[in-house]
Amino acid sequence: MKLRVFLLGVMLVVASTSCVKERSEVQHDVAPSELLAKKLIGCTMAEHKSGSMLLYLDESTTAKAHESGVSEVTAMLFDGMDNVTIEPAIKMPKNEKLARELGLHRWFYVTFDRTIAVTRMMERAVTHPEVCGVQYCTLAKPASNCVATPYNHNMAMTRTTDATFNDPYYAVQWNLENRGEKSIATTAREGADVSVRDAWRLTAGTPDVVVAVCDAPVMYTHPDLAASMWTNSAELYGVEGVDDDDNGYVDDIHGYNFYHEGFSMGKINWDVEGESGHGTHVAGIVAAVNNNGIGVSSIAGGSGNGDGVRIMSCQIFEGSASTDNRGIANALMYAADNGACIAQCSYGYLPESYDSDNAYINASPIEYRAIKYFTDPENSNHPSLGANLAIFAAGNEEASNSTYPGAMPICVSVTAFGPDFLPGYYTNYGRGCNIAAPGGDYLLNDKGETSNAEILSTCIDKVAGEYAFMSGTSMACPHVTGVAALGVSYAGKLGKTFAGNEFRDMLLTAVEDINCYLDGTKEYGHSSLPALDLSRYYKRMGTGAVDAWRLMMHIEGTPSVMVTTGQQCEVILDDYFGASSTELTYIGVTVSDESKAALGINTTPKMKDGKLVIKCNKRGAAKITVSAIAGGGQLGGGNNIGGTEVSREVSIISRGVSSTNGGWF
Repeated sequence: MKLRVFLLGVMLVVASTSCVKERSEVQHDVAPSELLAKKLIGCTMAEHKSGSMLLYLDESTTAKAHESGVSEVTAMLFDGMDNVTIEPAIKMPKNEKLARELGLHRWFYVTFDRTIAVTRMMERAVTHPEVCGVQYCTLAKPASNCVATPYNHNMAMTRTTDATFNDPYYAVQWNLENRGEKSIATTAREGADVSVRDAWRLTAGTPDVVVAVCDAPVMYTHPDLAASMWTNSAELYGVEGVDDDDNGYVDDIHGYNFYHEGFSMGKINWDVEGESGHGTHVAGIVAAVNNNGIGVSSIAGGSGNGDGVRIMSCQIFEGSASTDNRGIANALMYAADNGACIAQCSYGYLPESYDSDNAYINASPIEYRAIKYFTDPENSNHPSLGANLAIFAAGNEEASNSTYPGAMPICVSVTAFGPDFLPGYYTNYGRGCNIAAPGGDYLLNDKGETSNAEILSTCIDKVAGEYAFMSGTSMACPHVTGVAALGVSYAGKLGKTFAGNEFRDMLLTAVEDINCYLDGTKEYGHSSLPALDLSRYYKRMGTGAVDAWRLMMHIEGTPSVMVTTGQQCEVILDDYFGASSTELTYIGVTVSDESKAALGINTTPKMKDGKLVIKCNKRGAAKITVSAIAGGGQLGGGNNIGGTEVSREVSIISRGVSSTNGGWF
């Protein structure tokens, strides 16, 4: 399930199955005075770390602290107090100019004796006019039940598939290819997946695309992930304990641990009590190594030739503990400065925490401005992508709006559906939600005997084995991330460049209709489980279900036409040959054997009365070539005066249900 970050100002009662364990440094203070209330940023009763707080200083004091050191500022604000330290809250990033424009240089991190109430320290600080604002070090916190169900390797595989890759567990990965088999769920619906198999014919990912997983640790030694990890060569071949590349982080070989408390000292750490395997599971959905003969397949894990995208682990959860808003901000800025072009973020605040974008921006200024830093076009990390993408889970509270930060327009918020193409019982929906993807549905499991209706991915052996099932919008989010990573890879392959919002818009419109299924109720077949009223999700799951093939076509600039599987269809080709396409003289239709196989074409398509006549017996997507004469009814050449032959590749998408809009939205 999704790791949900929340403020205690809106309390959450954690179920007895939760893996959350409160630590001694967590503190709750009394209500602030009137003066403090004027300068306090964020929730007044937030759950926070004891012995620390954040200060927002005026420009002149900030300059003094950066130029001459913090000792003078410390003495001014906390004269007579022992064991008080002040340091910049944000490690100065590569793009210092942008960081200053965002005001990030003005935030400072203060530590002091944990026996002193944070509010007392704040009350003292705000009496100084140099202090423009104070904020608690608000704790991010895992609030899921941390259930990872081990995959039974001896389980009989009842699915039959001609898989693209040789990974043995592909047979149960309905999220990649759903054929509607009842061994997944009795209500499984063919096509409830991300339509990635057809896209793999175009690209399976490229290593110049780096995805930062801002989550629990990614187990970089996992046999299905090791070859997909981003590697900082300077640190790998440098001196242990030394910042070999001068980026401000020591030994950040595959990323960094931004919890960085206790004994971890920045090292990615999954060997602690309370570890859930969540970050490793998420990473496997994006880029577990494909075609290596072991484990699972992934969306952008390559073809077995070292060609998949790369995963950077930006650890913000360690066991049952978590970093604060300062740590999250540093994680996002680290990702921007070290080459990530997509941030995969399966966390967010509770839906009721904020009632508007401004409420979030005003309460979480460091985190918001760090997201702005990551997504600013100046920090783009791939030549085909004009601005980095931040993709978030929508949340698992069954709420009618997305959680923040995902609800912000500069982010992408992902809702979740199960193998039946219907909303997962847990998913948020409605305001702020942008797009849907497979997240699994634990309640669809047949009498609890299997977990096939959930998402199978990589995990940590000591938690639930090397491969395990999980479900939630946390699992839906990396599906969209993986498809986006494929899209950036393909754009690079074609030498195309897109502005950040242009690419985001292509992603959000590369979808399959999901609203056609949202009528009536979703029944679980258990007397104790109420049916879901599907009408409340209608037009509220985002633009539709993410479709990898459609994104590839958007990137090419190739329009797609929809046909209904199993029916003979007549298609007008105006998008390819102009508004008078039905008046042209056509020469013929060419279909490769590969395309015939992908679409289940038994009879070669033909042109009749200016329309393409085609029957696809298989759900899938592929391209065919249609040739026509531009000008006249015969070709020129030799003794003839005539027109010129023109040929266009036509993208055909065969689905069980055909939309009327050509598949663009």
